[in-house]
Amino acid sequence: MDGNVPGNGPRRRRPRVLFVDDQREVATTLSGLLASEGVECRFADNGEAGLERLLAEVFDLAILDLRMPPGDWGGLWVLRELSQRGLLVDTLVLSGEAGQSETIEAIRLGAHDFVVKDKASVELAARVRETLVAAAKARSDFAASRLPAPVALPYQRMQVPQDGEARFRAGLAAAEAAVRFSALAAIAVARARGRLDESLLSQMARPSFGTWRGICRHLLPTVREHGLGRWIEAVCVPEMDVIVRHRNDSVHGGGVPAGGVDQALTDVLGWLDFFVLTVRSGIPVDLVVAGAMTFTGTAYNTELSPLSGAARSVGVARTEVATPLVSGRVYLASANDYVDIWPLILAGAGPAGDWNVRVLDGFHETRRGKTSSTDRLKYVDCQTGERLTSQERVVDELHGAEAP
Repeated sequence: MDGNVPGNGPRRRRPRVLFVDDQREVATTLSGLLASEGVECRFADNGEAGLERLLAEVFDLAILDLRMPPGDWGGLWVLRELSQRGLLVDTLVLSGEAGQSETIEAIRLGAHDFVVKDKASVELAARVRETLVAAAKARSDFAASRLPAPVALPYQRMQVPQDGEARFRAGLAAAEAAVRFSALAAIAVARARGRLDESLLSQMARPSFGTWRGICRHLLPTVREHGLGRWIEAVCVPEMDVIVRHRNDSVHGGGVPAGGVDQALTDVLGWLDFFVLTVRSGIPVDLVVAGAMTFTGTAYNTELSPLSGAARSVGVARTEVATPLVSGRVYLASANDYVDIWPLILAGAGPAGDWNVRVLDGFHETRRGKTSSTDRLKYVDCQTGERLTSQERVVDELHGAEAP
């Protein structure tokens, strides 16, 4: 994926629509019906080309012709591929007739709706408009309930009704949480691959919004092929400079962004929506807490608790993994791969049936400007926002490996 895809970013981002149809002239004509909708249209000439673009780029909506290659029903093939890969791409299908079994199957596979081709000139624009509104609501729900808890919890706080300036500050906190988590996850992936640059550790003593983003930029080549790659690309878009500037204006410039709160809030909410769109339509990346484990003779049957949404300790599942996981540790899970993220993110059982989640936010230097392996790590409590210094975790443990 190219993080600089036209239309990506917070300011004046137009929804991107992909037409997948083996009749380019028909697709071009249909795209003309959306001229007044303010969307940016792109094209793919068959199901395989469409899937390739959906894997590589970010689209708000894909409009699929049902009857096209591969096979007779390439639109269904695309929907099945998206479903099997866990990619939540919002779709409409173009159908020959409303009641045919293939249209019903498309809806079952996750398409939002269908448009009969013969009625497209009358119905397509309204249907696209409705679907884009529904998709935006689905993204918001996904962010609050399905994203890893270190990102979802600040996002939930942002959704509480409040005035413009308070919501702007909550939005900035949610954006910073998303960038911080992306950086910490990228560090864990790089560490697991033996490619962690030691110079990054010194940057993490007193990290800022810009520091976390800089770490993402630095590690993007290392994690690009991991499911996390799309997360990091969303953080690295040039338009993020605007968000960093708003944050600096807010913190260092007297609390009010230079261009005013309303424009700054629009920019922050726009980037957050783009970030969620990017993540939701990509390979799933989750946080899990490892629990009890049993060796079956060929694999380790392990309890995994999801660490998403409000971080409720419910829904424990069991899965088989090739190598043992450390009970109580948090892991980054993607495509049946589990990356140990300790001690960058910690989770402990809370008093009310939830997880107490803490994310790394620097370390306490015994001598300012001089990093020691025994300097204590500092964390942010994701539920309360409180910052605290660990009495147990130290800088040397950022290299991972040993059980706590």
